[in-house]
Amino acid sequence: MAKEIKAIKCPNCGSVNKIELKPDFYKCTSCQTEYFLDDNDVNINYNHNYNHNNPLNTNQKAIKVIAIVVGSIFLVVLLINILTSIFSSKRSSNNYSAYSGATTREEDQGYYTSRYSHISFLQKSGQPVIVILENRRYKSNINEQKDGTYLTFYNPLKKELIKAEKISDKSLSSADFKFKLFSDGNIYMVKDKASLLKLDTENLKTEDVGKKFFEANNELQIGVATMEFVYNDYGDGLIILTNDGKKRYYYPLIQKLYTEAEYYKANNGFDTLLPNAKDKTIYFFTSESSDYPDEKLQLIQLTYKDNGGGPKDITDRLNWSKDYGGSGIFTDRDPYRKVLLGKWEKERGRVLNWKDITPGRLYFAPTVLLGEGEDLVIQVRADANTKSPFKIQKINKDNGALEWTASLPEGANVETLIKYKDGFTGVNDRNEIIVLDNKGNITSNYKLD
Repeated sequence: MAKEIKAIKCPNCGSVNKIELKPDFYKCTSCQTEYFLDDNDVNINYNHNYNHNNPLNTNQKAIKVIAIVVGSIFLVVLLINILTSIFSSKRSSNNYSAYSGATTREEDQGYYTSRYSHISFLQKSGQPVIVILENRRYKSNINEQKDGTYLTFYNPLKKELIKAEKISDKSLSSADFKFKLFSDGNIYMVKDKASLLKLDTENLKTEDVGKKFFEANNELQIGVATMEFVYNDYGDGLIILTNDGKKRYYYPLIQKLYTEAEYYKANNGFDTLLPNAKDKTIYFFTSESSDYPDEKLQLIQLTYKDNGGGPKDITDRLNWSKDYGGSGIFTDRDPYRKVLLGKWEKERGRVLNWKDITPGRLYFAPTVLLGEGEDLVIQVRADANTKSPFKIQKINKDNGALEWTASLPEGANVETLIKYKDGFTGVNDRNEIIVLDNKGNITSNYKLD
């Protein structure tokens, strides 16, 4: 039977454009579909497998490649974030105890220090200790709560900080915090004119003793508004302003309270001495005189009646002057005597006797550093040049002989000195601690950090 002639169209896109691959097998040139004819039925069958050069296939592959690349990048970023999180957690864990949870700050950047007044003492073991008032401001914000004022305790022999006790959140200077050694051998302190403290020299800590001292006097039961030490020459007293506005002078060791008039009567003269008054010897240098400017400075040994824990007016500042025998207005035509210590000064200071223990010696910028026990140690310049370095010298108390001399570094000026078993130690005005042996050799001179 003859075949019926029909137009052969692509079963996929309907195009009549084709090429014959083999009898009754064709390929559409428009969409690349392959199909064949099934004899008399003229059935058209087509193959869904497209050629690899099909642009659609090519686009699909490109999309797959892009998806793989993007996915890979995502996985790499995710991995980096996971590792960063792990190590950050580890750093946070390591820093927790030091920084209370801080994760991005350094551990401790130290602090700025301002040092003010100081005082030295010996412990029962014989070890010297130097306590210094320090104001600290920490560099790191995480230590901001540590800012404030500290009492710092140094061992000058071991060159180490033994302890630091914070005493105030405020910045206190030597005007706000005062040390004073009382006649009972204890060190007392007035803090910010509001607290009276006592130093425990063995445990290196302070104790507030104001309440105990003030409650011992009935008039002070109303309370104390402010307090401050009297001048060093006036003994172990406090100038007090009570809560009701009264100014009083209080001597806590003897628990006596004075009005201003009573105080000035009690601090001088032999007739106001307490029963336990004892002889005491001190050493000091005379000061320059306006009446006699060419007079040499002298090293004076003076003995007086010490009033113990009661009021006193110690005579330790003398200079040569003209004594006209009374008060009033005088001229050089009036008779006078050249005196270092007149009758009135002797009575006021309860002076028993005095003498120049190094007569004829010339001194420049002298000070007495230590005059306790058997030791008399002074500090002087070698000559009148104000830039000449200072020297430390030990003087024999009995005959005034010079026993040894130690030369200080240029510019150094020792402010305090104490004796311990193997020598002497003190602090200079450059925050340096000096240690000397008993022969005057400087064994250590180091600056505090």
